[in-house]
Amino acid sequence: MKAGGGQGHSRYSVPIPHRTRHYAILLTLVVLLPLSAAQPAEIVRPAGKNCDLSSPPATAGEEMNHGVVLRIFPRAKDIDAEYTGCQAVLAPYEGMWVIASLTEVVQGDPVRIWSQHERDPGVLACRFKNGKVLEGNPDLCPAPDFLLLKSLAPGCVRKLQEAAAKSGFGAPWPPDCRYE
Repeated sequence: MKAGGGQGHSRYSVPIPHRTRHYAILLTLVVLLPLSAAQPAEIVRPAGKNCDLSSPPATAGEEMNHGVVLRIFPRAKDIDAEYTGCQAVLAPYEGMWVIASLTEVVQGDPVRIWSQHERDPGVLACRFKNGKVLEGNPDLCPAPDFLLLKSLAPGCVRKLQEAAAKSGFGAPWPPDCRYE
């Protein structure tokens, strides 16, 4: 008779059903652990010039979306063939600025979009080169023409709001306020 009572189990052994469950959990961890350690490139935040802004510079462009003034830096008009880094879209949140999205740019060419707020990994998997989708599902990928966001000059959102308040929604745009 074995120690622990004679049912074929020692007092230190685990009944078969528990052992099977532990093996299943272990097997699951062994399979999933390498996947979490090797994070897919599409969810890794870009690094480089302007990829880690904590607030928008004074020259950041503006865009109004659902009543929120977003800041965009650098402006699309300032990204040339020499620029490598990110175009950042920053949003105000509880008195601070947060990165809403980053467009990674390599030698003036937008190659991908990253956002910690994007819930569809298929969107983050999209890769672009010279205005064409290289990787990812074209049905999920943003239109390549809109990867770099055009924006208004600093202060233009306020000017447009004032013009609309004075003359209504059909008010002419201030001449220095154009999307570029």
